[in-house]
Amino acid sequence: MNTKKVLFLGLLLIVPVLVFLLLKGLGSNHYDLRYFYPEVTDEGEALVQKGDTVFRKVPDFKLISQEGKTVTQRDLDGKIYVANFIFTSCQGICKKMTSQMTRVQDRFKNDSSIKIVSYTVDPERDSVETLQQYASLYNADPKMWYFLTGPKKEIYDLAQHGYLLPVQESSDGTVDFVHSEKFMLIDKDKHVRGIYDGTIQKDVDRLITEITVLQHAYKQNEK
Repeated sequence: MNTKKVLFLGLLLIVPVLVFLLLKGLGSNHYDLRYFYPEVTDEGEALVQKGDTVFRKVPDFKLISQEGKTVTQRDLDGKIYVANFIFTSCQGICKKMTSQMTRVQDRFKNDSSIKIVSYTVDPERDSVETLQQYASLYNADPKMWYFLTGPKKEIYDLAQHGYLLPVQESSDGTVDFVHSEKFMLIDKDKHVRGIYDGTIQKDVDRLITEITVLQHAYKQNEK
């Protein structure tokens, strides 16, 4: 057999393998979620340690749920969760957000690794009893979905410095009010991995998809 025939036969064998590998690569629809909010140095530059950017974590908190139980970050250890800020007397976006959040609950209701946290920005009026009544209107499962109240300063510090949400200031320069339509996806390490408009169905659809993406990433890392 001459050299040309050998090369020809070799190509016949190699080409199908190359095509298979190419199609396999194109057929894998995989993407990673970004990290939000890098830590910054005193000079305003992103903090880097061992060649990797360091990202902010949602800080610890100690608040009270609609069941009157103390909830802290320890209750969310090893969990993926979605957070937002509402108040029960809100007649505008809060109703839309809470209705959309029920879709997240319904999608993952049998998954104990997913939690939802709704903080009230009006803790002076949103007592435990008020939050319990509000939660029941949306069939919120208290094992999965926490409605939290507590000291106003702690909640507002958490919103402003933990989730980096914008706040309004009163005439004396103090923090006065937080009102945001954002849903925030938090990973098991307390990093913000997604930000969504909780009043828009398509954005909440994306949130639901990206929760699944994040779950898949954890499963891949466990292998």
